[in-house]
Amino acid sequence: MCIAMFLLACNLSTTRPADLHTPAATEAETAAPQDDPVPEATAQPQGASGATDAPNPPQGVGPRAFPPDVNPLTGLTVSDPAVLDRRPVAVKINNYPRSNRPQWGLSLADIVYEYYHNNDLPRFHAIFYSRDAELAGPIRSGRLLDIHLVAMYQSDFVFGSADERILDQLNDQTYRKRLIYLLDGDPCPPQPVCRYDPAGYNLLVTGTQAVREYLSEYREQRDDRPDLDGMWFNPGLPQGGQPLVRLYVRYSYGAYLYWQWDPTTGRYLRYQDTQEDFQGRGEAYALLTDRLTGDAIAADNVVVLVVEHKDFVYQPPKDGNPAVEIIDIKLEGSGRAYALRDGMLFEVRWVRAADEGALSLTFLDGSPYPYKPGVTWYQVVSVKTKPSFDGDTVRFNFVIR
Repeated sequence: MCIAMFLLACNLSTTRPADLHTPAATEAETAAPQDDPVPEATAQPQGASGATDAPNPPQGVGPRAFPPDVNPLTGLTVSDPAVLDRRPVAVKINNYPRSNRPQWGLSLADIVYEYYHNNDLPRFHAIFYSRDAELAGPIRSGRLLDIHLVAMYQSDFVFGSADERILDQLNDQTYRKRLIYLLDGDPCPPQPVCRYDPAGYNLLVTGTQAVREYLSEYREQRDDRPDLDGMWFNPGLPQGGQPLVRLYVRYSYGAYLYWQWDPTTGRYLRYQDTQEDFQGRGEAYALLTDRLTGDAIAADNVVVLVVEHKDFVYQPPKDGNPAVEIIDIKLEGSGRAYALRDGMLFEVRWVRAADEGALSLTFLDGSPYPYKPGVTWYQVVSVKTKPSFDGDTVRFNFVIR
């Protein structure tokens, strides 16, 4: 049924997107952001059962023994615990070229990782658990870090194929039957990775419940509740932070962003680049939104993970051809991190103790750090990337080598 609904949704949306090239910045987008009032974020998206998720009691929940009606990836109570009796679905979602924006479904993900792929550009690894996205995408290719993320969150994974050296490693994992990626000639249906517009530009989409149905029917994969222990949630603001209202992350001259604290909603709003910053043009931003829901992209927690990046393959530019890069991001063990919640920044550490289980955070003394109940976005940067503080703002200018 959901596969049919997903296909119907695609068929109803087969018009060619208006901006197939990098859009020209509007007058409001042509300068770096000022301290003007920010637009209000929308309320928390509704849960899969149709009811809005609600926070738990003040003492918090986790990192283990979550109640059966509490989502261990958000710390929020769901009205229908049955939505947790299944695996998460992870979808690799593109952010470049800018004509791919706004994306479908990002506002419905419980957790999103953004990390450097290659040639100056990052992508999103969006994890959908308590809420389904009828459409999610545009979908692009996988990378080595996805191997760790799928293992941690025990998810089904949808991506648009990969370099053969990466694809071989993905298919060598125990979860290989839970991988769905586009292969030339594979029909849609039954495979739930479809062309949004065959005449358009690089637009692949999926539906998260359609993915689960496909894996159950065609791959005989059980969709049981996985062990997702690891995160601790507490609505109470911890002590020891410093006020911080804006976080910049600049992956390159053409890929940069910031998160803005919005005290009205108690969430962080995502602003994204609208032009390349070179030859004196400067940075320019616009609010990132969801094409599926119309909502602003917002998060309750924003966490910068400082992780070792190593060249798995690197061939420098030559004869007018771009560099060939495959980056191995070692999300294993522990490392530095910076966590934002409630308009405050905390210097913490990330911890990945085993191949399975959600990533957790601790204070520098080893005590557990409490996430705010809600959605978490992780910004992954290299160990060579250093924070630069300016009052209530911090900037991370990404350095790869």
